[in-house]
Amino acid sequence: MKFHRKTTHQTALPTTALTTTAAETLARLPAPDSTVSSTTLVLLDPTSHDGENALTLLDADDGHITLLVLLSGPASRSLRDFARAEDLDMSTAGWRYLEQVVERLDSAPEQLLAMTASGPSAAVELADVAATETVRRVLLPSSVDRLEPGLADLLARCVQVPVLTAPTFTHVG
Repeated sequence: MKFHRKTTHQTALPTTALTTTAAETLARLPAPDSTVSSTTLVLLDPTSHDGENALTLLDADDGHITLLVLLSGPASRSLRDFARAEDLDMSTAGWRYLEQVVERLDSAPEQLLAMTASGPSAAVELADVAATETVRRVLLPSSVDRLEPGLADLLARCVQVPVLTAPTFTHVG
């Protein structure tokens, strides 16, 4: 398994500048193996108990996976708390979280790209990746409906691939 990491700039830039920054960042990443034609883009939300349930939607055809965690916005609240408690910057907190997620994956895909982004919203960041990569599908955690209502519908209009939201976990008493 090949594991690549990349962080977009953590600055308060206008949306158009963030779009350019994410695209430039992805352009500098190592090219995937020629046998891998597309990536499955997975949004993670470390703030919510169901923020990783998009991983349950992965299947055997997902040989190349791109994990994305946001360093800004409502989905980064727990990362901010962790960074403050450990006296870390947000990028380091995000990478520690992503490394834990990678360790928990049941099966290793052919290639795994993990990235952090500090854009204004998940929709912008996911659309940027979809615009610069060959994306097979986009997988969202069920928590996205609470944090960014309407994100799945908005993203489905921006990309030409299926956008799937994981089902909400059932809570027992």
